[in-house]
Amino acid sequence: MKHTTLLLSAVFAGAALSAPAIETRDSSQFTYKYEMDVRPDLQDLDGAGANDFTGWNDNFFTLGEGAMTIDASSNGKYLGSAAEVGSNGDIWRALGASSTDGFTVEARVKVTECTGANGAICIEAGPSDSKVYARLNLFGDKIKWNGTTLTNLDTSVWHTYRIAREGGKAVHAVWVDDVLVASNLGTGFTYDKSTLYRMLLGSPGGGWTGKAQVDYLRFTKGAYVPVPVPKASIDFPVKYEMDANDTRISASANASDWTINGQSGATIGMNGVLSVVPNGKQPYWRTTDSAWKNSVTADTAFTVEFAAKINSCTLGNGDRTLQFWAATPRATGSGILNIGMNHVYWQPTASMDANIELDSSDNSDHKHVFRITYDGASSTGFTVWRDGVKIGENLGGNQTWTGANFNMVRFGIPGTTVGGAFNIFYIRWDTTGAYDWKESVRPFTLVVR
Repeated sequence: MKHTTLLLSAVFAGAALSAPAIETRDSSQFTYKYEMDVRPDLQDLDGAGANDFTGWNDNFFTLGEGAMTIDASSNGKYLGSAAEVGSNGDIWRALGASSTDGFTVEARVKVTECTGANGAICIEAGPSDSKVYARLNLFGDKIKWNGTTLTNLDTSVWHTYRIAREGGKAVHAVWVDDVLVASNLGTGFTYDKSTLYRMLLGSPGGGWTGKAQVDYLRFTKGAYVPVPVPKASIDFPVKYEMDANDTRISASANASDWTINGQSGATIGMNGVLSVVPNGKQPYWRTTDSAWKNSVTADTAFTVEFAAKINSCTLGNGDRTLQFWAATPRATGSGILNIGMNHVYWQPTASMDANIELDSSDNSDHKHVFRITYDGASSTGFTVWRDGVKIGENLGGNQTWTGANFNMVRFGIPGTTVGGAFNIFYIRWDTTGAYDWKESVRPFTLVVR
């Protein structure tokens, strides 16, 4: 059975991809797909009358159970495409990806042996008119790009690797299992003799020796990010359920995961509610370094969800009770919500006049669930949900409060531009991706007497 990629959405760094021009696309919708039920060097998907690939030392691979086994125990064995349309090995040039177009390549691979200094095999692709190339080297315990380790992982199990190059940009981004691991990557290797207008999968030389299995190889013109999948917050790795017995957060003092300012009027009950009645003070909580900052980098995609009920608003010039902040150290990576009795606003600058109204529903009738996701790279990579309804997407990060000092989760009343009484029922987050909404269903016990 073929794997279909349906995981997190992420886009390039500010110097690379930027929404909304960049779209998500599942690899099952790519232009050319090799599912390894037939030898790729015996297929003609472009209909040009020639085989799409050639196999250099073409006995290096075998097919079985829907996967291609690469035996590159000796070097120089690869599946390649670098020929003109109508000749064997023409599929990459039939795609016609130029620097203006960009491209996306995805492969599902399992490395079974690695003895090469440069890895077991590599995935390589280059456009028609550029000497900036994509080359992802797969080792047994990591992946590398031009000598730099992108991430350490066990490659002996199946992983999905995606490389995307945006049109008009000489940079690439890489996802593993649809989690963004690197963006703004330049050339994967240097070759100045000519432009290598080709695609390659396998061992291009003596530095790559090993064995691997390939479940599929898919590619398309244009740069696409993976399709996000839903995930319930009850399954997030970090959860604050506002239980009075949880020593990581306190209503009246600093704790291991949260520090507090202006704590007057706050209580945490045994029933799982942080109740805030300001009484003239400005109470707000912010995460400690160990809880958030130490694990969140500029490229971290995250999902933060919280449940709240707004009880009053003390402002006479606007409906803003609770401010909720979730950010990375990226210059455009600060997301700020202001929630009132009947409004939800997105705050892109320091000025409240620039607030973007996302919703005008009643937030005072009962508990409502809000989710903020950030794609981990772009300047407009924020999405907001309210009770499972997407109320904002392609939102720009705050342009004023940015950088390492603002890398935190923060909530409450940090100034005079918000104020009122509210309840927080939980705060949960997952820093492995930007996950679409999925309702959390708590387990229950049925007692039969």
